[in-house]
Amino acid sequence: MKFKHFIVYLIVFLISSCNLFENKPVRAIAKYKSNYLFFEDIKKYIPKNLSEKESLVLIENEIAKWAKNHILIEQANINLDNEKKNQLLVMAKEYSDELFSFHYKEKIVKSLMDTVVNQNSIDEYYKQNKINYKLNEDIVKARFIKISNENFEIPNIRNRFRRFNKSDISFLDSISLQFSSYSFNDSIWINKDVFFSKFPEVRDYVKNNIVKKNLFYQLEDSLELYLIKVSESALRNTIAPIDYLEPTLRQILVNKRKLEFIRNFENELYIDAIQTKELEIYEQ
Repeated sequence: MKFKHFIVYLIVFLISSCNLFENKPVRAIAKYKSNYLFFEDIKKYIPKNLSEKESLVLIENEIAKWAKNHILIEQANINLDNEKKNQLLVMAKEYSDELFSFHYKEKIVKSLMDTVVNQNSIDEYYKQNKINYKLNEDIVKARFIKISNENFEIPNIRNRFRRFNKSDISFLDSISLQFSSYSFNDSIWINKDVFFSKFPEVRDYVKNNIVKKNLFYQLEDSLELYLIKVSESALRNTIAPIDYLEPTLRQILVNKRKLEFIRNFENELYIDAIQTKELEIYEQ
């Protein structure tokens, strides 16, 4: 049965099983006193790929949730004293005002603020604050090739992989279909253990020696040869490299600029309101 037909079936079912639906508005699926729940109100919560039984259960749950909410609100209005209700209304108004203000400021920021942070700003911020950014992990820039140990070009591949100039990279790219897997992107920092997890187990003291000295390493099992080159490394508890921190630093500078922009924007509105005499401050 198609979904639309199912909804018709559901509404007919609800009508026939509940006398509260006499003289109900079109497409109303529940009523609590003078409040109606319409299918339009809940259809966004119903995935289209559900079975009829699952949809029926979900709709019944939504009706129950809607009804409980209305009953609780009614009971709260009856049983809370006026002082408490007034406190809650003030809190709701404050929250509403903050919400409107926040979204308006976000709109102004997006439309007017320059979010471009140049490299000089990042470099200067890093220089002044780098002592605060120490690594909590060992990280590496590294590349690798995994290749059958019967490949006749292994000596040439090994030499080019170690030297890795533009010509070598072009050659290795051209024969990459021969590799079981590989990564030449050694310009991005990666967690040391995540990188070495791609290979058969390497003893920790060997792994640490490779990382600390930025070594080339060759590993072999019964079927595969692994060529590994760590081109750069940074160790736990040392100051994080600037290119590792750059996305974080860029966001910090954008946020600082955003706060300053909002502060200036609010002050301009405040001063303008005083100058136009829309805002008057009385002597205390």
